[in-house]
Amino acid sequence: MGGDSNRIGRAGLRVALAAALVSASGAAWAASCPSVADPKGVKTAFPQQAELAEIEDALKKKLAFAENPLFADRVKAGQLPAVQQRLPAEPLVVLPYEGCGKYGGTLRGLSRALESGTSEILSWRQVNMVRLSDDLRTIVPNVAKSWTWSDDRKQITFVLRKGHRWSDGRPFTADDVVFYFDDIIKNKELHPNVPSPWAIGGKAVEVEKIDDVTVKLSFAAPFPGLLHYLATGGSFFEMFAPKHYYVAYHPKYNPKADEEAKAANAENWVKRFKQVWDKWKDAETINPAALKRPTLESHILESETNTQRRNFIANPYYFKVDSAGNQLPYIDRQNERFLNKEVAMLAILNGEVDQKAQGVDLENYPLLKENEGKGGYKLTMPPGQAGDPIAFNITHTDPVLRQIFGDVRFRQAMSLALNRSEMNETLWFGLGRPQQAVPLGVPFVTDADRDYMIQYDPKKANALLDEMGLKRGAGNMRMRPDGKPLTILWEYTSQFASPGYVQLVQGYWRALGIEVNLKEITTALTRQKALAGDADINMEWDIPFEPNLISQVELYTPPYRAASPLFGAAWREWHTSKGAKGEEPPAWAKRLYALEEEWRTIVPGSPRYLEIGREMVRINQDNMTIIGTVANLPGPTVVSKKLANVRDWTVQHYNYARTYPFRADQWYYKN
Repeated sequence: MGGDSNRIGRAGLRVALAAALVSASGAAWAASCPSVADPKGVKTAFPQQAELAEIEDALKKKLAFAENPLFADRVKAGQLPAVQQRLPAEPLVVLPYEGCGKYGGTLRGLSRALESGTSEILSWRQVNMVRLSDDLRTIVPNVAKSWTWSDDRKQITFVLRKGHRWSDGRPFTADDVVFYFDDIIKNKELHPNVPSPWAIGGKAVEVEKIDDVTVKLSFAAPFPGLLHYLATGGSFFEMFAPKHYYVAYHPKYNPKADEEAKAANAENWVKRFKQVWDKWKDAETINPAALKRPTLESHILESETNTQRRNFIANPYYFKVDSAGNQLPYIDRQNERFLNKEVAMLAILNGEVDQKAQGVDLENYPLLKENEGKGGYKLTMPPGQAGDPIAFNITHTDPVLRQIFGDVRFRQAMSLALNRSEMNETLWFGLGRPQQAVPLGVPFVTDADRDYMIQYDPKKANALLDEMGLKRGAGNMRMRPDGKPLTILWEYTSQFASPGYVQLVQGYWRALGIEVNLKEITTALTRQKALAGDADINMEWDIPFEPNLISQVELYTPPYRAASPLFGAAWREWHTSKGAKGEEPPAWAKRLYALEEEWRTIVPGSPRYLEIGREMVRINQDNMTIIGTVANLPGPTVVSKKLANVRDWTVQHYNYARTYPFRADQWYYKN
């Protein structure tokens, strides 16, 4: 990499980066159907899509449906119905970006490993009731045809699509939504506590089937952020499940479920059910049973998953068509390979990858830019990334480390010891803004909040540690209160931090007299240690943008991430169990939980919304819960030049559901 960077030169690099940050224009060929580039006079209620009646009224003709030749032999053999019978009576009509596409091809992608860096490829095929449009503000229909709120925002009624079918051809109805809530989410054995966000106002959501295509959710308190949740951070978690498939594993419907689970070498029905169902839809494709599990996604599992790859094929019952009536998706297959960071970069440079952004570090920009022609890809640099945050485990299982990490002066000192300007220049080409860990794109965060304790001040940092009584010992290194050397074991994963990053921080903290030992481990192991509460430092936190914070305010309250807590998982358990379990949190955390509950009921943008937001920022900063480094970083995004209907990303982030707003189901290959 060093040689490539030297050839470009630092000044040239900045110019090239600036150019890459400017969106390129779309393809210049004429569209053959109404498209975003040329809507042909078609106006729709929601951007870039329409309901069938809406498009037919605009075109003054009925759409004639056509299908992917991939399915022709199965239709001819009577194994599949014709496309007219497979589509819903009310398919969602998509206006492609540039024009109607061609069928065929395999979309090639990469991830780190199973359950490591896989959200991007999941976002290629995922679905939920609603979706965020690519303006990153407008919520549009998707699986749901429409929705209606009650005036008090305590009830929402979804209308589904008539004739919508699962990938096995069975009807998708309101029963599948009711089953998800009543028999999975609210089942005490599967979920002792109703998971977020389905317990608003202290009570679990109530679900009611009105008819086959109409279902109503009722909350104990207003929940105006529900659609934001389903369209952003919750987009990976569908609020429906194929009842006809899962009843065989559920004792409410199958009295022998527990007996059959044990015969299948599972401890009980709960363990077996969790093998075939997972809130995180990507995890469901790991078990061999996934080959039979129905889905509504654009592509379904084609072969059994292994540690090398995962293969998907187009869903013959997918519910969308383009504006000429061709069933989507255009691309036949999706292939996901699991490669380590170094091999993955070689695959990109060799043109073996069609789209990749997740896990592509900014430090790779020079190499990627130099090889753009050779690799046959286009490189863009959308914003949305932030320098890796750091959270000390203040609820550590080691009582001495808990005492040290739990002292806010320690965390303040660790923040003041970071030379963020040097980090920005060394690691991120000076493209970021040194900044504390605060929500992004929200109206209540000020420059003073962003600049809180980010100055490089090792003198003040040392004074704080001296004030704590962390005395110097042999080699001028600081000692713990029990007389042992103060040593931090930083077990990190390359998914969240580069070696260069942790080594820089290690040097800053060693200068304070604190020994830091670095150890790279897998993402899965970092999550296990975070859940066990014995990691010294945790880093898996995606700084929330406003749409995420509106619906997932728990991203800004302990433990900040349920599946991989930063700290305070037992505090959350105490709060949700009303003191029956877990560990009583300090007063500041209790206040955050109280604000969290009120926030869910507040209309975004209202005066009280701003007040709560400001107070939450102040509490988190006063307690230095998470240490930030740099914000406003671009994220390298690679797209094959062979792909069409791909627009430049306007943000690159998990919290915006990766590729979901940019509609991978209407991508196609030019030749």
